[in-house]
Amino acid sequence: MLKIIYGGDITYSDVLKPSSASSSITYIEAEPKNKPENINQLKKLKKLKKLKIVVDTSTKDKKELLINKFEELDLKFEEIDYVINTHSHFDHVGNNNLFKNATIINYNNYKKFADEFSRYGIEIIETLGHTMDSIAVVYDDYVVAGDAIPVKNNIFRNLPPKVRENEKLATESLNKIKNLKKNIITGHNGLLKIDEYLNLIDRD
Repeated sequence: MLKIIYGGDITYSDVLKPSSASSSITYIEAEPKNKPENINQLKKLKKLKKLKIVVDTSTKDKKELLINKFEELDLKFEEIDYVINTHSHFDHVGNNNLFKNATIINYNNYKKFADEFSRYGIEIIETLGHTMDSIAVVYDDYVVAGDAIPVKNNIFRNLPPKVRENEKLATESLNKIKNLKKNIITGHNGLLKIDEYLNLIDRD
């Protein structure tokens, strides 16, 4: 199960510089995906619990929004196993402190969790360019892109994010995400469904 808690927002004071920005927040509740080949594997799978994950925690002013949304979902902050930050900018990590029991995952340590996440059908990929510590989360029919795809127009116009540390890598990351052919949860502009941009891929 995947739920967009908050779609994010961004406004620009000029062509390149955002005047305000708050990232999207995504909740993932994942069950083991591997099919057991024998009774021993089945027993092991039954012992695996669901993973509860939050991807990006937005800005501090979104604390009340998070509290209200978690109440609606009948969730508690202490139930979250992992918080994954798509990169280290303040507008994506502002409420990490709410998740007291969660392990924080980012570019520096994500590889340590690859095997565990693969059992749940979750993959973390590098999406460098906007920053040199950017990652995205692939789950089911979705990719939580962070600021590799901050807004939908990055896909529609085939342009890397305006704010970037490396244009070449940012362009490569944009194309990597686009070519996954999944629904994209953008960094600041909500959900972009695959059928909204699939024709652009076919045309390239």
